[in-house]
Amino acid sequence: MGAETGRPGERKVVVLVTVALELWSPGHWPAYAPMAAAWPLSGIDDTHSTSWADYGVTTGIWRLLDIVGDLPATVGVSGLVAERHPETVAAVHEAGHEIAAHSWAQDVVPALLDVDAERTNIARCTETLRQLTGVRPRGWMSPRATGSRHTDGLLAEAGYRWTGDHGDHHLPQVLPTAHGPLVSLMHSDHSDVRDAAAGPYAYRDLHRELLDQLRAAPGPGVFRLTLHAHVGGRPLLSGMVGQILDHIRESATSGLPPTPSWPNTC
Repeated sequence: MGAETGRPGERKVVVLVTVALELWSPGHWPAYAPMAAAWPLSGIDDTHSTSWADYGVTTGIWRLLDIVGDLPATVGVSGLVAERHPETVAAVHEAGHEIAAHSWAQDVVPALLDVDAERTNIARCTETLRQLTGVRPRGWMSPRATGSRHTDGLLAEAGYRWTGDHGDHHLPQVLPTAHGPLVSLMHSDHSDVRDAAAGPYAYRDLHRELLDQLRAAPGPGVFRLTLHAHVGGRPLLSGMVGQILDHIRESATSGLPPTPSWPNTC
């Protein structure tokens, strides 16, 4: 979900803001956590990296909700988050954001499951989120965006309308499955997990330039901002997110002058 930028009657750039609200199962943690990556320890429960990941549900998501404001976002929620922090997920839903299913936990990757286990995982996540919010999720994002060769069909079978697991098209695509069509919506190529390593200001400037490039280019465009509550929800980086969103809002109320080459650019 998101906004559109451009002048009335002209080509629009659709803005999709996606926030991942994630947890790892007991005994698992993100390999990219600062201490896990810089100083890996084998054979121990990495309590520091687990705590680092928990920041997203205790603090980061609340900051991002304030920053996003009335701009509708899609929040991909681990089933484990809904089980452990129901009040947090309920607050996201009540703020008007779309809740998408994001597997049971970040270590439950569909590509590592057999068909029966994957179907069970989808059903468990779907029902947990439905019972909590009163609305069944219509979108699915696999951890690592890595579904199995069965995932699209299983999602359509379960009543899902879109998936975020494919990265082969910039514009939305309709995928045929044995259980009906499923829409593919890409995540951003520029995630806070990967690109923030270049520094918060470079991360901000990259997204500003990306939006400007899409607005100036011919043809339709989709601007994607993909965040993780435990990464992009931290103080300095979330401040850059706020400035990116400000640029989006400003772009939505202003237009680029038409050019001889692209008379209908926005």
